[in-house]
Amino acid sequence: MKELLNIDEDDVLTGSPRSKFFDMLFNANKNLVVCVMENWVERFAAMESLLRRELGDEFESKIQEIMYENADAIEDGINDFFIGKVSEILSQHE
Repeated sequence: MKELLNIDEDDVLTGSPRSKFFDMLFNANKNLVVCVMENWVERFAAMESLLRRELGDEFESKIQEIMYENADAIEDGINDFFIGKVSEILSQHE
């Protein structure tokens, strides 16, 4: 039993939030993943629509500028997204 716990513990502690997200995504219930991903895409599309409306022709250049100037904060946000989405899917997976 101890070996099993060590394997599970090591598995949880290794890998990036991104790799854990994709591991979970490929192993979770397909119907659940589809529903959750559709919600993410819908929210993303709404946010992009709002930003395009606010920024107009400057949208693409402003996105690139923010990505360049805030690379570390963007990476932190990506990791937070992956961690949050793993929790979201796992909490609904029961």
